[in-house]
Amino acid sequence: METMKLSTLVLTVSPDLYELLRKEELESEVIVPDIRLLNREDLSEIIEQAIKHHHRPPYH
Repeated sequence: METMKLSTLVLTVSPDLYELLRKEELESEVIVPDIRLLNREDLSEIIEQAIKHHHRPPYH
């Protein structure tokens, strides 16, 4: 297992998604078992979790 910034993971697996994420999401630390085994679907799940983690509900 390895810890890395989401930005590094996105740039490695699917760089076209980089511009879709906010800075705070890109700066997230994520744990990946083996980066060589990740595919775009795996990356989408990791990104989804990062977005949920950093989501700010309006008016709260």
